[in-house]
Amino acid sequence: MSVISVIIQEEDARNRKTKVIVTFGVFLSCCTGILIFLFCFRKRTFWYKCLMFWESKAEDHRNIEAFLKNNGSYAPKRYTYSEVKGMTTRLKNKLGQGGYGNVYSGSLQNGKHVAVKVLNELKGSGEEFINEVASISRTSHVNIVSLVGFCFEGRKRALIYEFMPNGSLEKFIYEERSDRVRQLDWPILY
Repeated sequence: MSVISVIIQEEDARNRKTKVIVTFGVFLSCCTGILIFLFCFRKRTFWYKCLMFWESKAEDHRNIEAFLKNNGSYAPKRYTYSEVKGMTTRLKNKLGQGGYGNVYSGSLQNGKHVAVKVLNELKGSGEEFINEVASISRTSHVNIVSLVGFCFEGRKRALIYEFMPNGSLEKFIYEERSDRVRQLDWPILY
């Protein structure tokens, strides 16, 4: 091997090292630039939205815990989402559908029949949901269905009501007359 070939090999090795260092430097500069860009315009980025989601989720859970603490034994029972799926046989027996979610038939461990309203993805904080749970659980009237419990796990929310075998009052008021359903007349409505 001649001296010239050794010099050429050493020069090639230096060129490769230089290329690796330059490539790494350019990559590092690009990453730094992207991070600075994301920081400066964070309100418009996906990452900022994710960060805000986790912060609001923590706030929702603080609201729930405060509600349960304030209402003590008067608060309705809190169920996990897996318990909700279990009581409704994996959300199979659908009773109806509303603007905020689907209603499923279910039964508690003690055999009591319930109607479970699984709410769609709700926007906003959990404060509205908690206020609704609080107001429904405090309301006691012979003509109003009772709230048995609720589920609040992240974005999965459900309301568990006592089961009314005759269905909702809405079908007696608004549905067309049929043999099966007796529509209410005006004196009864009054």
